[in-house]
Amino acid sequence: MKIALILMASGFGRRFGGHKLEILVHGRPLYTYGMKSLCQAAQAFLPCSGIDCQVTVVTAHAAIASACRDQGIDVVWNDQAGEGMAASLRCAVEACHDAGAWAFFPADQPLLTSETVTDFLRQFLASGAPLGCMHNGERRCSPAIFRRIYGPELLRLHGDTGGRQFLRSPQTWVYRPKKTDELFDIDYQKDLIFLNKQGLK
Repeated sequence: MKIALILMASGFGRRFGGHKLEILVHGRPLYTYGMKSLCQAAQAFLPCSGIDCQVTVVTAHAAIASACRDQGIDVVWNDQAGEGMAASLRCAVEACHDAGAWAFFPADQPLLTSETVTDFLRQFLASGAPLGCMHNGERRCSPAIFRRIYGPELLRLHGDTGGRQFLRSPQTWVYRPKKTDELFDIDYQKDLIFLNKQGLK
């Protein structure tokens, strides 16, 4: 089985007030923290599971696409990014059409560790559920994972809601990380104050 680990890096940071994914956090662009965690998780997962995890970055930003390609990471160009989250999901599913499951990770969650990603994937597979997501202590949220059966429905999505509608299903398996701070995302400028106090790797 192949799991596509998708880093969602197409956003324009409207609530943030500008393109946020390339802002420097402790000397590194914001998106690179999530990318590093996914790459480490993919490398760690295969030996212990026999399941192939492949990292793909979906983006509409030339600098991010170029930097990822330079590191040998697959890139999918999202030319409909202005539509919202659904366009990124469709791009990923179409590009990774041979995957048995698609796992979607926001590029603005720099505290999410590779260990948590690996545990999330392992427990999801063991659950047998058709879809799953994480829980931040208040609500169900991204990252989220969908088995192949959801492919047609993901391809029919439009707008900026993404796959959130599916996560309310009673079939959804829910994962609660040991440290909910790992799911902290950067939406507003003020969020950088909290982030800059954290020890990032």
